[in-house]
Amino acid sequence: MKISRQAIYRRPSPRLHPQSKAIVDEVEQAIVDVARTEDYASDGYRMIAEVTSRRLGRPVNRKRVLRVMRKHGLIQRRRQEPRPKRPGHFTVHRPDELWHMDMSSIWVAEHGWCYLFAAIDCCTREIAGWSLEVRCRAAEAIAVIEGAAKTRGIGEGQLTLGTDNGSQFTARKTRATMAGLGITHRRGGYRDPESQAFIESWFSKLKRREVWVNEYETLEDARLAIGRYIDRYHDRPHSGLGYRTPNEVAASWQQSQSVKIETA
Repeated sequence: MKISRQAIYRRPSPRLHPQSKAIVDEVEQAIVDVARTEDYASDGYRMIAEVTSRRLGRPVNRKRVLRVMRKHGLIQRRRQEPRPKRPGHFTVHRPDELWHMDMSSIWVAEHGWCYLFAAIDCCTREIAGWSLEVRCRAAEAIAVIEGAAKTRGIGEGQLTLGTDNGSQFTARKTRATMAGLGITHRRGGYRDPESQAFIESWFSKLKRREVWVNEYETLEDARLAIGRYIDRYHDRPHSGLGYRTPNEVAASWQQSQSVKIETA
């Protein structure tokens, strides 16, 4: 029957579910706790290692984090096909030099599809302004632009705002508003999401970590939940910032400016 002797005499041992495997020490416990947290459940081992190191107050080896995540079945599936990259396309030297702005739809039971406008600072990765509304006209886009420019004190010729070619951003009123504020409008290519890479990436993480795992009954519920997520996001390490948080990067820029003023 072509059955090996090893197969006949082998005594199979029951496989343990990854969730039931023993945790050996506090470091492994911290790694598992972070990886199972809702905010970090979709992240890879590098981010888990950084957050665990922050929580424990000491470095945690990335290879150990990878071993622990494999042991407990916490490794996330990743996209296999190659992604186009455009290195050096977005070169920024200071905060409020370049923002990316876009709009995405979110389901709210009270109104159906609602529309989230958001603008991200490409230097610090802060969310400069956002708004969740039931309409997606030029008026809603203008309100976010004006509010963000006022809050951050944008001066004449200081900012370039990158958007796609949506009618909300290319409308005459929107372009006139940006011109009046001294903001340079930079439009992306046709069917080219890479031209708005930072805000597109932020929207994808927002939906994966917050929107797709929750249900919103009212518009106010959705606004509160998204506002809380943005607050947490500003204190979350970012791989593109050398695993610093947007708040830490913004604070370092403010500190450097104050030092220049004092020395001058």
